[in-house]
This record gives sequence, C-alpha cells and structure tokens, in this order.
Amino acid sequence: MPTASGPRTLSVVTPSVDEQEARAELDALPGITWRPVGRDDLPDIAGLYVACEVHDQNPERKSLAGLQEFWDSSRSRPDEDTLVGRDEGGRVVATAWAACNRVVTERRGVHLGGAVHPARRRQGIGTAVLRWQVAHGVAWDRTSRRHGFGPLVMRLLAPVDQSDVRGLAERHGLALERYFFEMSRPLSGPLTALQVDGIRIVDWDRGRSREVHRVVDAAFRDHWGHADRTDQMWDETVTAQAFRPEWSVLAIDEGTGAVVGAALGCAFEQDWAATGRREGYTDELAVAATHRGRGIATALLRESMRRFAAAGMDAAALGVDAANPSGALQLYEGLGYEQTARTCVHQLVVQGKERR
Repeated sequence: MPTASGPRTLSVVTPSVDEQEARAELDALPGITWRPVGRDDLPDIAGLYVACEVHDQNPERKSLAGLQEFWDSSRSRPDEDTLVGRDEGGRVVATAWAACNRVVTERRGVHLGGAVHPARRRQGIGTAVLRWQVAHGVAWDRTSRRHGFGPLVMRLLAPVDQSDVRGLAERHGLALERYFFEMSRPLSGPLTALQVDGIRIVDWDRGRSREVHRVVDAAFRDHWGHADRTDQMWDETVTAQAFRPEWSVLAIDEGTGAVVGAALGCAFEQDWAATGRREGYTDELAVAATHRGRGIATALLRESMRRFAAAGMDAAALGVDAANPSGALQLYEGLGYEQTARTCVHQLVVQGKERR
C-alpha cells in the first residue's frame, strides 16, 4: 500500500469560519442540544465511541477509564475543548472534541477526536462538528500564542477504510500525512530470553522513571510527529490505568549503569472483547542512539513477550509508523508480528500569528 513520504506543511492564515459561527452551526442542527462534556456524561460518551468503533472497524478503541483520566487531568480543559450533543430523548448522538495541548509549545498540538453515531451520519452533523473543532483550535492558538511558540498542528486519526471521515477531513484542509500499522503475534511456542553483551534487562523501576523519560524522548526525536513530553505528561503515561509495570522492562548498560532502552507494556482491555484476543501491548519501545544495532530492541521485546505469556495473554501487539526510518517494521516482522489493522493521520498545520 502507498505511504506518505513525509510531513507536508499547509499554511493557513484564517480559518474558514470563526468559532462563534461554527458553534451557531452546531446549535442550528435540529433536535440536538450541545453543552460542554461533564464527567457524568462520560459513560454515555464511551457507549457512543463503542458504537462508532464497531461500525468503523476502528482498532483505536477508547475506554471509559481512559476518558475519565483525560477529564481528570489538570492539563485538560473539557469545559472549553469539548461538546456533547444529545437528542430530544437525551441520547448522545455526537461529540465535538478538540483537545488542545497547553503545555507543549514547540508544536501546539490539537487532537480532533469528535464522533457521530452511525445512525445519525449523513445529516450534516459531522461537518458541523469538524468545523467547530478546527475553528476552536485556531481560536485557542490565536488568543494564547506567544513569541517562540511553534506552529499549530491539528491531527485527526482514522481507519484507512473510513472514507466518510477521511473525505470530510480532506475537504477541511486536513491532508493525508502518515500511515500506521497495528501488529500482533501469537504467544505460542518457546519464548527464550536474548542475551546482549554488556546489557542487563531488568524490571521497571519507578525510581528511575525520570531517566527513562529522557531516554525515550531522545530516542524518538528523529521520528515524525514527535514532541518531547513534560514530566507531567510522562507521569500520566506511567500511572495510567492501562500501564502495566510488571510487563515493562529496562535495558541497563552494565558499564555505566545507565538506562539505554525501555519497553513499556500496557493492557488495553477494551480491545480484548472486540478482537477475541487477550493482548499484551508494547506501547513504547526505545533504544538510545548510542546503543542501537546491538539487538537490544529484540531483547526487550522478547522479555516483554515472556511476561505477556506468563500473565495469560494470547498475543503480543504493538503499533508502528509505516515509514519509520529506524527499520522498526522489518524488526517486528522478523519477530513474527503481522499486520492486523491500518490507520492514518490527517493533518493541518497553521502558521500562527502572535497576538498583538
């Protein structure tokens, strides 16, 4: 299948519609009432996402716990960045979700995560939702931009075959930017550990979390779309409900005692019922540039697989950028991982102007 060759920068001076006008379009939709998402809305919203994920065959499945973690984070502004639309019977029919990352400034990120119930599509709701999300992201950037901030980058993730939302994205200036593969391998047969000269593979160590954070971010700086995380963002990653410290392993240089690699394991239990497989998921795999080419990534993955199997998992899974420059796709295929799903990223980059 084709892959995008790399990021393309689309410059936009003004949005196609301002935020007030976009909100008015939402309010004009017949039979739907909109308001910011409250925490008590989250169970109904989780149900909306499940209906959408089943219909769209989306491998990126949300959980109620994940939505609650987002809502509870001190970084989040659900009162500003989200809307929920309910019909006259009180049922959630759509969400408008433009999550603005207010703590990273080298790239001002907005995740466009709205959804429309499959039974209510082709009624103009999705168009109004996306227009509000884009307008909100641009308005937020314009009112809060300071000298030295990087460009505004708005991204929408979708299954490759979800033509309706992908067409909608492109009509609103979000160009296809990247493909990603979900991959899985069964945990059958012997899973032997791999020894690497001068390297010890050890358990996750909470006391070294900051060190691991620096190693992981540094390892990904040459990858598409990466922006270093703040300590708070990292802490949220390694304390999330899905994170499994018992499945996570570190690579230690025996000569220096430094962390030179890590594999962070997660349990995305919302996927298990949908796929019929209990999978241990390697959510982050990183090796320091100074230590690449020695088999450390393979050793980390093998140890992760061993731990997944010991916990009763059926398979090991991970995701990969199809155009990853490090050869990760070939590494995973060589270890028996096979593609199970394909997603893509549509992106709009706005060269923002500082507020006068």
